[in-house]
Amino acid sequence: MPTPAVIAVVISFLSLPSLAADGKGILNLNLENDLFGSGNDRHYTHGTELSYVSDTYQPSWLLSSASFLPFIQNRSETRFSVKLGQKMFTPDDISRKDLIMDDRPYAGWLYTSLGFLSDNRGQHRYIDKLELVLGLVGPDSGAESVQREIHELTDSEIPMGWNNQLDDEVTLDLLYQRQWMIPIVSDNADIIPVVGFQLGTAMRYVSTGVTVRLGSGLGSDYGPPMIRPTSVGSGYFQPDQSFYWYLFAGISGRYVDHNLFLEGNRDGNNHGVHALEWVADLQAGAVMGFGNWRFTLTNIFRTREFENQREPDEFGSIAISYRF
Repeated sequence: MPTPAVIAVVISFLSLPSLAADGKGILNLNLENDLFGSGNDRHYTHGTELSYVSDTYQPSWLLSSASFLPFIQNRSETRFSVKLGQKMFTPDDISRKDLIMDDRPYAGWLYTSLGFLSDNRGQHRYIDKLELVLGLVGPDSGAESVQREIHELTDSEIPMGWNNQLDDEVTLDLLYQRQWMIPIVSDNADIIPVVGFQLGTAMRYVSTGVTVRLGSGLGSDYGPPMIRPTSVGSGYFQPDQSFYWYLFAGISGRYVDHNLFLEGNRDGNNHGVHALEWVADLQAGAVMGFGNWRFTLTNIFRTREFENQREPDEFGSIAISYRF
């Protein structure tokens, strides 16, 4: 018969954080719009992203194909992600039909991505994310028709300058990001530093930042889901309680080597502006999760991105996530 000491050891072991596989995937819908923030319809004016993050039960061939990645560890929970998104960019004055030389060009971007996420649950918890993004900028992105239809439905001002948008061009980018979860007060306060980069034809930059969170059940995720280049949290959540919530505030900065949406097409046959090298984002918001649902509200302030930009931009983000 087991002694009391043995029983105590077994109970202690069973109470440790579990690395058991997660059998549920997560579907995320992210909407970003400047009307959610400043109320101005300009610059980065809208983003929509639909993403799916898988469960941790991966086929052997997928794990074998990812085994060459240096961040795949024995104590990692590995998932894959698929995204489909669209972004829209306009100058400040959308009532003008002529080409506005000192403002950013009209641009639409339609993209899809495939990625890996590796959540290391060892002594120091951190997550690595790697994505390959294939996109199309230009009229075939569909941004013009989508924006016009939305503005007609909402009785908003119709943008008149889409004839000056960037030409069709295929983009290919590789993105990487690492986040560390550093507890301050148990599961109620933490700090999440982040580093990352994007290399490719749409954008090239290196970035770093930090997010501070205060609430309950913080181990459920790595922060709110966002649309890049804002520092993104985890596209998945794995709650250990029926209800969790937190408030967050963060700052991130990036050194930008290239921004197609500002500088124009590679052939140089259309309008572009000079992109600034240093850009920062300030973000704050709230996350609430109950059952299989997670809701996120975020406000983002972005410093000037190009020369002659008169003032920083502000936009908001709404994200809805569901585990199934």
